[in-house]
Amino acid sequence: RRRPLLACSSRPSATTPTTTMRATSTMALLCALQASSVSAFVAPGMAPSAALRVAKSPLFKSSTPKLAPSLAARPQPKRETALQAEAAAVGPISADDKRMFVRWSYILCLANSLVNSATLIQFDEVVMHMTGPSTKGPLFLASGLAAQGWHNLGTIGAFLVGCMFAGLATAKNDGDTPIKATAPTIIAAGLLLAISGVMAKNSVHSCLYIAACAGGMLNGLTSKMTTFRVSHVTGTVTDMGLLIGKGIGSTLEPALKLKLRDLCVLMGVWFVGGCTAFWMSSMMSVGRVMSLASVPVLLLGLKGLFHKN
Repeated sequence: RRRPLLACSSRPSATTPTTTMRATSTMALLCALQASSVSAFVAPGMAPSAALRVAKSPLFKSSTPKLAPSLAARPQPKRETALQAEAAAVGPISADDKRMFVRWSYILCLANSLVNSATLIQFDEVVMHMTGPSTKGPLFLASGLAAQGWHNLGTIGAFLVGCMFAGLATAKNDGDTPIKATAPTIIAAGLLLAISGVMAKNSVHSCLYIAACAGGMLNGLTSKMTTFRVSHVTGTVTDMGLLIGKGIGSTLEPALKLKLRDLCVLMGVWFVGGCTAFWMSSMMSVGRVMSLASVPVLLLGLKGLFHKN
């Protein structure tokens, strides 16, 4: 007597997922073995056959979409702050602003000459040009006068710090830095000159460092914005001689004629500052002369602060 067949249950077996996973793993292993065995019979340099390409193709491919080459090479946008966007939008300053800063250089040169002459009168030291301190510093150190030697080297360091501040103020746009952006540095230099004047009135010798830092700030700004120097005349005299020689041997273009005129004005203003400091020091203290020299610097800084670029 035959036994009746068991009815097939509609409920799936509990082992079905496990069996499916095992079958999938077995198929993947067989495909991998087939691909490796077939590739063993392909000589180096030979193009693989279509069967081999099919055998070596993966069973499962990543579903991550790939960007087109044009889109992948495209740089991703970066977030910019409002300050960075404004700085990037700044273009070259106008020719009028350039000329205005050259005229400002005349006044800054006069102020620096007044201070340099004043410190020479009271302390027998200069603070606006570094040729003297860089010569006397090593000389004093070598001769055993360490205090004076280190003092002169300290003056050079203070001037260097001032130039560094000017470099920070013009770091973004160099010679095309807006007038308004240079104003805080000019105001800071004027305040330092005023402070050094008060210190000089009280015979505080370290006032020389403060004045040297202010001179470095002003000289650094004019060097970057106009290429003119306002704290010494070595470069001024050099450029004057070069242009005069060119004018004698050839001809000067209008731009070079204008530059020669500016150099002559700067040279004359430096002379006037030296004479004026002597006359003023006979009527008031040297410290007061230095404080008064800071007034036009502060006024120029305030004017630049409200200047429309």
